[in-house]
Amino acid sequence: MSNYHTFKKAAGVFSVSLIITGCVSTSALDTNTSTWDTKRVLCVAAGGLAGAALDAAGNNNSNGGSKAGGVIIGAGLGAIFCAEGVVFDGDKDGVVDNNDQCPYTPSGIAVDASGCALDDDKDGVPNSIDQCPDTPAGAQVDEAGCQLFKDDDGDGVENSIDQCPDTPAGTAVNAIGCEEDTAIVLDGVFFEYKSSALTNSSKSLLDQVAVKLTSAQVDVLVGGHTDSIGGNKYNLNLSRQRADTVKNYLISQGVDKSKITSKGFGESKPLADNKSEQGRAENRRVDMQVQN
Repeated sequence: MSNYHTFKKAAGVFSVSLIITGCVSTSALDTNTSTWDTKRVLCVAAGGLAGAALDAAGNNNSNGGSKAGGVIIGAGLGAIFCAEGVVFDGDKDGVVDNNDQCPYTPSGIAVDASGCALDDDKDGVPNSIDQCPDTPAGAQVDEAGCQLFKDDDGDGVENSIDQCPDTPAGTAVNAIGCEEDTAIVLDGVFFEYKSSALTNSSKSLLDQVAVKLTSAQVDVLVGGHTDSIGGNKYNLNLSRQRADTVKNYLISQGVDKSKITSKGFGESKPLADNKSEQGRAENRRVDMQVQN
């Protein structure tokens, strides 16, 4: 049979396969729609072409019937493999391809429900190759998942830990980058009027402090201070309550409770003159001092 007639016969069978498969897929889904199952049709097309090609490669003298048979077999296999309920997992990670957001995960890598490699510290480096699996949140890391050391003020303390990032050159600093034996005033930490309740903006600031303390793993003392308005006993109790509030909030954000203590000093350690409103505002504060 001529190549032309062979082509016509194979093409006819191929077309019928597409129509039947498309109709079957459609009717199985909705008898009132005329939309074909595109995925199934494409699979049938690919299978049919592959069947014809394999027949031609395997038998140079095959007749039209043989080629048509190759088309039918290939189309049938295509329809079967793309049928509803048939699932594939190309990278063998246990997550089927339809749900796999990382479809080319290397063999043996532990993955999450979306098929992507596990990364417990969220640094962008999978657990399987992460040499520093506990990198602090937000820290920049190298290809091995270890933190890149950045020290903008040159005091020997990495930026992500440095609580005093603008220390003058040559200043002796403690483990969190602040001048040794100096209490750090937590600027921006405020409380409700005559209360130990933190304002919302204060919590946001303390969130940042907690990250640095967790990374540095140092022992700190949180101190509460008041101005001189009111009685000594009242001020001492209020300063204790405010220091405790800050300590407990930092603990709730991940600071090791064994590494943080608090103390109220009342009005005994003023930074400024209590005779002016500005001076009293400076004296109403919470500070933090490294103990080791």
